[in-house]
Amino acid sequence: MFNKELVIAGSVNGSISCNGDDKCIVKILDGGELVGEINAPIVEIFGHVEATVIGTVSVSIGPTAKVTGVLRFNQLQVSPGALITGELVPIGDTAEKQVHELKQFQKRG
Repeated sequence: MFNKELVIAGSVNGSISCNGDDKCIVKILDGGELVGEINAPIVEIFGHVEATVIGTVSVSIGPTAKVTGVLRFNQLQVSPGALITGELVPIGDTAEKQVHELKQFQKRG
């Protein structure tokens, strides 16, 4: 747990959670590696991540990033050159409304 900013330049296995405000940020630098889970308002990835990533405010994927897993986000920014293998899941009111509308459309056939 942390409450302001966490920068990862090496290897981490485990879960990272922010207990601060909406300005909390996790940065995985180019050359950094994380296997596990990230839950923070702002997540910036430039290294290698195998995780469930939850960015309640935003998730930014840099050009050198390699991400495998589930990305849950309110806002997503992906730079050219990034590699993402997994599932992208928007969170928030708009996403829930879109899912509800899709299910209603599917029921109508």
